Amino acid sequence: MPLMDVTFAQGSLNTDAQSRLSAKLWSVALRWEGIEINETSASVAWVYLDERPQHHITVAGKSPRQNIYRVNVRVMAGFMDQQRIDSLARELTDSILEVDATMGDGSGPRVFCIIEEIPSGTWSIDGQTWTTAFTARTLRLDSERVDAMEKAVAARPRIDVPYTVKN
Repeated sequence: MPLMDVTFAQGSLNTDAQSRLSAKLWSVALRWEGIEINETSASVAWVYLDERPQHHITVAGKSPRQNIYRVNVRVMAGFMDQQRIDSLARELTDSILEVDATMGDGSGPRVFCIIEEIPSGTWSIDGQTWTTAFTARTLRLDSERVDAMEKAVAARPRIDVPYTVKN
């Protein structure tokens, strides 16, 4: 259930490359989360392509000499282990560089990929909170995996500090 932002400088990707990237990234993320691709899972796999003016993206205060990309992927905690995270970052990077179709100049990194796990109970869709276990059940993951998620979440409860507004 990824929520993905890809930020890049204007002119880095033509319209066709953007379409191909948009069509691919969401399914890559779902696969590495171990979620079957179907109508329900596809409906909550969002990709935002954020094309910015070239002068809005800098490296050490200067315009980069090569196309660079920032990928922020938010996934719900409990769906990925480190191997899946590593593989997702690698495949997203490869997908972006494939549609970029430039070699770069070797002056530094080209793709920063940040995969952020959102704690269970802090993700909401249309005003309804989706916990890890609720999401796993909704997406029809196998019951053993759902049980393991529930146990993992219970072992690391949120820190809830009640706040009362005084009149």
